[in-house]
Amino acid sequence: MKNISKFLYVAERDIDLLLLEELNVSHAFSGWLFNRAFGDSGTAPNCEGAWHSVSHSQLGESDLIVVYHDASAILVENKIDAPAQPEQAFRYKLRGEAGCKEGHWQRFITCIIAPDRYLMWNAEAKNYDVRLSYEEVRDWFDIQASKRHQYRSYAFDAAIEQNRRGYSPVANDDVTNFWLQYWDLAVSKFPSLEMHRPGMKPANSDWPSFSPQVLGKKLNIVHKMAQGFVDLQVSGASGRLEEIRSLLEDADLEVVAAGKSAAVRVVVTQIDRFGSFEAQRKNILCSLEAAQRLLDVGTELRSYI
Repeated sequence: MKNISKFLYVAERDIDLLLLEELNVSHAFSGWLFNRAFGDSGTAPNCEGAWHSVSHSQLGESDLIVVYHDASAILVENKIDAPAQPEQAFRYKLRGEAGCKEGHWQRFITCIIAPDRYLMWNAEAKNYDVRLSYEEVRDWFDIQASKRHQYRSYAFDAAIEQNRRGYSPVANDDVTNFWLQYWDLAVSKFPSLEMHRPGMKPANSDWPSFSPQVLGKKLNIVHKMAQGFVDLQVSGASGRLEEIRSLLEDADLEVVAAGKSAAVRVVVTQIDRFGSFEAQRKNILCSLEAAQRLLDVGTELRSYI
């Protein structure tokens, strides 16, 4: 067994949760990250806490947010090998500025953590304030010498190697089964959404999408389960938000930028793809009802887009 990797594959969520735990329980690690991010060599302030997958209703999601007792914050994007979303670093900066205005922190840094190879070749990575390599994090764990830290170093090594050789998504049986139950409910209750039967799904797959023929090629509907959004996405329309708002009859619908697209958004209850489908059935039904509502909106918008 010694020659077999402990990981079949490493998901970004695995690294997220590993970092989340270490930041919340280890002053040594949270202090090291503070000094690395802010370029400070003095005594780092205590960490007030770290949070995972923090969503802003209009500006998207941060993988991790770390807040310190001196009212500083680090907004962290974690990547192993997934492609960057358009203007992702810019949205991190907007979320940081929003946090200042809302009184959550007084200053902030945006930081991407990824394998060195990713940081070197990904153009979007250069738009973050700080770029921190997996190799640096691994080396920090390495010198701590405890068995727990050695395991963390091993996990980062596995992710680095995964990036080096190129990662093909590995199907997750539980997530695939969740999607199949979701699809069965969608086609039986909301056939006009025309959801295609899903194939095998990896662990990080949680955006069911709908592209009914009536919407044409520029419009589609996406249920962002973990974020709690159902979006009618209008391709290439991020500069037309006010125009799209003016066309809507429902004043309670949000219109936000989603990369280069505009999104007409309905906020719904977050769905956990790793949890019980039946326990979340009512919330999933509400989300599909929101998708149906957006289908009607999209049908009306199509002639103006």
